[in-house]
This record gives sequence, C-alpha cells and structure tokens, in this order.
Amino acid sequence: MIDEKSIQKLKDQIDIVDIISHYIPVRKMGSNYKCVCPFHDDRNPSMSINQNRQIYHCFACKAGGDAIKFVMEYEKLNYPEAIEKIAQISNFSLEYTQDRNLPPKENKHILENANALYRSALYKNEEAMRYIYSRGISDAMIERFELGWAGENAQTVRLLENEKIAPSEALEVGIVKQNERGIYASFINRITFPIYGHTGKLVGFGGRTISNNPAKYVNSPQSAVFDKSKLLYGYHLARQKIFEKKQIIITEGYLDVIMLHFAGFNNAVAVLGTALTEKHLPLLKREDINVILCFDGDSAGINAAVKSSRLLSLNEIDGSVVIIAGGADPADMVFAGKIKELNDLFGSGVELGEFYIRQIVKGYDISRPIQKQKCLEEIISYAKNLKNIVAASYAPLVASLLGIDINSFSLGGVRVREPQISRQNFIDKPIVRAQKDILEISILKSMLFNENFAQIVLDTIDEKFFLHHKDGFRAILSKNGENDEILLREIELDESALVIEDERKLLIAIVNLKIKFYENLRLQIRNGNDGDKIEKLQKIATIIKNLKFHIHRQ
Repeated sequence: MIDEKSIQKLKDQIDIVDIISHYIPVRKMGSNYKCVCPFHDDRNPSMSINQNRQIYHCFACKAGGDAIKFVMEYEKLNYPEAIEKIAQISNFSLEYTQDRNLPPKENKHILENANALYRSALYKNEEAMRYIYSRGISDAMIERFELGWAGENAQTVRLLENEKIAPSEALEVGIVKQNERGIYASFINRITFPIYGHTGKLVGFGGRTISNNPAKYVNSPQSAVFDKSKLLYGYHLARQKIFEKKQIIITEGYLDVIMLHFAGFNNAVAVLGTALTEKHLPLLKREDINVILCFDGDSAGINAAVKSSRLLSLNEIDGSVVIIAGGADPADMVFAGKIKELNDLFGSGVELGEFYIRQIVKGYDISRPIQKQKCLEEIISYAKNLKNIVAASYAPLVASLLGIDINSFSLGGVRVREPQISRQNFIDKPIVRAQKDILEISILKSMLFNENFAQIVLDTIDEKFFLHHKDGFRAILSKNGENDEILLREIELDESALVIEDERKLLIAIVNLKIKFYENLRLQIRNGNDGDKIEKLQKIATIIKNLKFHIHRQ
C-alpha cells in the first residue's frame, strides 16, 4: 500500500493546473483557468479551474473535484492507480508500507530494457519481418504496438548480465524462467508483443513462434506484475476510444487487435489465451460500456464465448457475441479488405444472454422429452441469477427454441413498480436556478473562504433571506453528499461575484440582503389580498427604513 504520508506530500506539491494541462489545453481567463470539459461533448470552455482552491468544475455537466478526481475520471482509474499516475506525471517518488504487494522499482526497468532489446532486433530478422508483412501489418503498426524479436536465449541472459540484474529480480517479472539446469529466457526465437496494464505500465510479453514449435503463442509466466486473467492486450491504447464510444471489442489474438486498430476499430482489445474472468470485470464495469465478443468459430473460441457471455450477463453488462463464419478471424477479414462486412457483423451480434441460452440448447437433444426437460432446467437455473425483468424477457426465446408453451414455465416473476425517486437521481443532472443573485453568491463565497465570516453570517441571518440560493446556503451548512459538493464548487468558481475581504463590508452586504428580502416581501403583500395588508406594509416599511439607516451608520 502507498504510505499515507507520501500521498499527503504528493498532494501538497502538485498543482491542479499542471495536472489537467497534461491532458488538455488550459488557458488563463480572469482569476481562474478555463478549458474544454473532457467529460461531455463540450464545444465551449465550460470547465473552470481554481488554482488557489485546487479544484475544477464544469458548469455544464457538473463534473468536478480535485486533481486526483480528475485523473480518476479521465483515465478511468481507481484511487491508488490515480495517485501513482499523478506521481509519475509529477516525477514524484512514492513511498510504500511494508505490506506493499508490488515488485521493486527495478522490475519496470528490466521489462523496458528487454522490450528495447527485442524491438531493436526485429528488423534484423528477415524471416520475422516476412511473416509480419505477410499478415498485413505495416511499419506504422509495428511501431505503435512495439513489436519485437526475442532471439536466442543467450541474448536475453547477456542483457541481464550487462545491466547487473540479479536472476531473482528477472524471475520476479517473468522475463526468465528456471529449471533444474538454471535460468533461461522466457521468449526464445519468437515475435514479441509487449503487454501493458490498464495504467500504462509494461507488465509482460506475448510471443509467437514462426517455426514449427507446437506452442504457437506463449505469454509471460504468472508473476507479481503479470496476471493474464485480468489483463487485456491493447487496452492501454484503446482505453480512451472505449470510453468515448461506450463500446469495447474483445477478440482472441494480438494480430486481431493490431489489424482492427489499423482498420479504424481502435476500441479493440484481446484476452490472453483465455475467456474473460471475474478479474476483468472492474475494467468493463467502470462505465456503461457495451461489450462485443468476437472470438474464433472453432471449439476453443465458442467455449470462450460461452463462458464470457455467461459471466458478463450475470454481472449486468450489456453486449453481444459475433462469431465469424468459415474459420476466419478479424485479422483475416481486415487483411482481405472486408472492413465494411466486419463493421456490419459488429453491429448485428447476438445479445449475450440469448447467445448463452442458444448454446445451452445446442448441448441437448431436445427431440427427446427428458433431454428437453433437462435443457429447460439448466436455462431456469441460469435465469435465477438474473434480474427478474431480464430473465422474463428471454421467455419467448426459450419457448420458441424448445417448442413449448410460454405459460408452461417461468423465468422470473416481474412486478412493475413506480421508479424510485432519490437524491442520487439528480446528481448527474444540471442544476437549474431561476435567477442568479450576485449579492447572495458573494456572501456565500465569503463564508466558504473565511470561517470567521461564516460564523458572522450564521449569527445574523438564516436561509430565508436567500431568495435565489437557499440550496447553496444549506450546502455550506451540511456539506453532505455529491450534490452539495457540486453547489459548493459552483459558488467557489463563480467569477461574477467577489469574495468580501473586510468585516465591515460583509455586515453591509448582510444588511443589503435583508433589505432585498423585505422589499420582495413588501411586493408580495402589496399584490396579495390580506385583510391587514396596510398594517403589514407599514411594519415592513419601518424595518427597511431602519436597515437603510444602519447602513449609513457603518
């Protein structure tokens, strides 16, 4: 774990303007900085950044927070990952507690050195280059995906010796393996595909043989940094497009990803020789992302699609399955120029739950009554783990596939309920106010910037005097929940109102606020039908007169 003191040191040193400008152009406008908001389709600079308060806020979509929140949202990272990313941007060395389950810093250095060695060797190997070109991969894609060539065992071992890397350190990151004869390279005479984690760190390699080795593809061995069950090849390059398109294409192979990116499908990634696992879910559930599974049509590909579709559907992830007929894969189709056909396939896949149910049915001889019953029982067992409405929606499909009456079985009891209205329903919606009041905002802003002034305001007036910004006043008092945070950021970053820096001026502002309140009340009474209207108007006139006199005495 990252040491908390180290995190605080990082927070004390970073500048939110520097962090945000690392990702998008930022310019000074007035007392704040402005930029186009990356969290919605923004055509005008809607995002404001306050360097003094170290916060950002979008006045259109209401996104906001500190530098860490920005990196978490922009990079789709969790808190520790965002801290490490900011430390990397800021050239800051984090400190870790003893229970840190991470490899030594030298490990990244080892993998990067190996990658540099492999990349430098690729163009020197004619056979490897012939194979790569024969698959339609261009020099630009070789560069983008950092393809390399791991030659003889001695080359990798020599690299470790030259860099004074201990065998134990090399073993820790899987660049070498060990048997009874000693240390040997994990990749020998193979084209290499560097594999990066979702935070952009190099964690291992994939290797493809171009000889008759029965193991066509191999990955780095399981290690402290490499766990193929949670990695997706190409994710670090596809991540931004995935969240822009709200869609991810998951394939089986490295070449599929490379060729799909070449064809413009730059939201494509690949599993590492396995179906999707529980460990992949955090990457796929970070936002409402639609998943397209595009696996090979052989038995291994179908099996991976079945397992993956079940996992995703049970975890309420929407998506579809595309199986390319004729034994072809996405790389083959791109190479053959069938890009439009491929695009049509991605848009017409079989919905995940439907695909899984159809595969269940294929496993039974439903012409036999007992087999049909067992098939239905397996489908019902699967449906029990789905939400009721989702499960029930598959009933017509099941009835059709099995040739049975839809009323003879149930896949979920559905009760239609009125939608629950809660505070959370409104968090992501723009907050609309009927009118902005500069005096009110100025007082609220002063309360936020000066605790003593806040107490003076609270001792003098209550929320009724805020005709337009009661919600802001309440937010200052409670500071509870995301909706309050949004309101407070808007008040802090509102450049139409200034912070009152003098106590005398604050008291005058409070009196003026009271005068506006009573003038508004007088107008309401004047337009009303109260029997004692004249008496009430006289009392209010006296209050206003005394308040104005109070101002003159200040």
